[in-house]
Amino acid sequence: MRTKNYILYLILFLSVNFLVSCDDDDDDKDPEPSKTELITSGEWKGDKVLLNNIDVAAIPNIGENATTFQTLRLTFKEDKTYTAIFQAQGDEQSFGGNWEFNADETKVTLDTLGELDIKTLTQDNLDLTTIISTDNINLIGEILGIDPKLIAVFTGGNPVEAEMRFVK
Repeated sequence: MRTKNYILYLILFLSVNFLVSCDDDDDDKDPEPSKTELITSGEWKGDKVLLNNIDVAAIPNIGENATTFQTLRLTFKEDKTYTAIFQAQGDEQSFGGNWEFNADETKVTLDTLGELDIKTLTQDNLDLTTIISTDNINLIGEILGIDPKLIAVFTGGNPVEAEMRFVK
């Protein structure tokens, strides 16, 4: 009889142990990285620019310089600074400054370019959109290696809706 009790206790102990050890495995998933972790996770390379929803590469007299944007390397650092390096007319150019997210991390502000809407931010893609004022067209012209007057002709001298796409 004692042996039966031991076996019963052993079975009861093992079944309770089995029930306790069966936990939901969802807790083992890695948490999603924060937007700060995503944006500071490495160097972003210029991929494509859209001006007024038109791929810059398809715009006459401007498109041949679209490859200048593809030389752009943008690095965001955790200390809220950034650097941008690109080739313009055969020379390496660079600028940098400070960056910050807005409260809900849907916009990023670069002190040289202003506030940019974050359209996409994943491990491999960063798409930023903004309206570029006529005052900043010179800077965009420099980054794209294009005479700003050509951009002004294309846009009629009006502000430009721009989307800049970056990849890792």
